[in-house]
Amino acid sequence: MTLDQLQKLLSMAEFHKIVQVRALAVTPDGSLTLMLPFDPAYTLVRASGAYHGGVIATLIDVAGTMSCSVVQGRPTPTANLRVDYLKSPASCDLYADSIVRRVGRLLGTADVTIRDHGGQVYAIGRGTFVMAAPETSPRAG
Repeated sequence: MTLDQLQKLLSMAEFHKIVQVRALAVTPDGSLTLMLPFDPAYTLVRASGAYHGGVIATLIDVAGTMSCSVVQGRPTPTANLRVDYLKSPASCDLYADSIVRRVGRLLGTADVTIRDHGGQVYAIGRGTFVMAAPETSPRAG
């Protein structure tokens, strides 16, 4: 998947239009870097500039799912997500570096590091994503 294709995949989700994540780099093995430009709307308290933890978790989720989606060639929904907050970022752009750790028949796992431009790490996360093909038969009920 090319960088343009990844950005197109990112743009397909309505929610991603709210968080305005941009793709900066991608490799065929699913390693990628996304950037979230700072917006005061992402803060817990506007005056402090400190990010709300949910925004950081969202960035980890988006980066991990995009990594697995690159490998799979289609969207991969989240099955599980874990976030460890290490330090509170404030008033800076955030970068998400994601790497696929495992791809199985049903699930894939990706690790994500959230950092600023200077390399200060603020959070790490791991996601599990559904790699199985979507169901093609209609569900009963």
